[in-house]
Amino acid sequence: MDEILTYAIELGWLQWSAFALNLGYVVLAARNNIWCWPVGLIGVILLFFIYVDARLFSDATLQVFYMIMSVYGWLQWRKQSESNDEKGISTWILRKHLPLLGSGLICAVLLGYFWKIYGGALPFIDALTTTFSIIATFLVAHKVLENWIYWIVIDAVCIYVYWVRDIPLIAFLFVLYTLMAIYGLVSWHKMYRVQTPVTDEF
Repeated sequence: MDEILTYAIELGWLQWSAFALNLGYVVLAARNNIWCWPVGLIGVILLFFIYVDARLFSDATLQVFYMIMSVYGWLQWRKQSESNDEKGISTWILRKHLPLLGSGLICAVLLGYFWKIYGGALPFIDALTTTFSIIATFLVAHKVLENWIYWIVIDAVCIYVYWVRDIPLIAFLFVLYTLMAIYGLVSWHKMYRVQTPVTDEF
């Protein structure tokens, strides 16, 4: 027990704070709660510093994008709520996802080569999770149901990345992320089934 407590203390307030805030973001997002965005904003700012220290440059860059998207997502959801014309959860057929998947893979390869040149750790895997995290975040902001499928795959891969890079608490956070993404998929699917029919346009 003493060794566990010592190890927990050594992880530091930065990892623990990032752990709590980013877990809170996923829980709130899965419940379709607008407060996920400000909570997530603080969490990704902390993750930025953690990833820079671990030389996970794609992930560090991704956190800057998340900061912008946290503001965008908050404004998007708030605007929908205040207009009393809130867009419900939509779903896309596979054909609409194919361009995202194709462009995501191409961007991941290009970004992977870029980070490889600059000495990034696990450059191609890092670039892959970064690229598809950007895609998935846009889908969350526009309440597309399948965003959770993207997150399940991304989060599962990230468990490996952060464990290898010796960021165990963040690796455990992504274990919880994966479970919460499954919960989010089920939760949003239930809400989609009972809501007033809406258009599936992005």
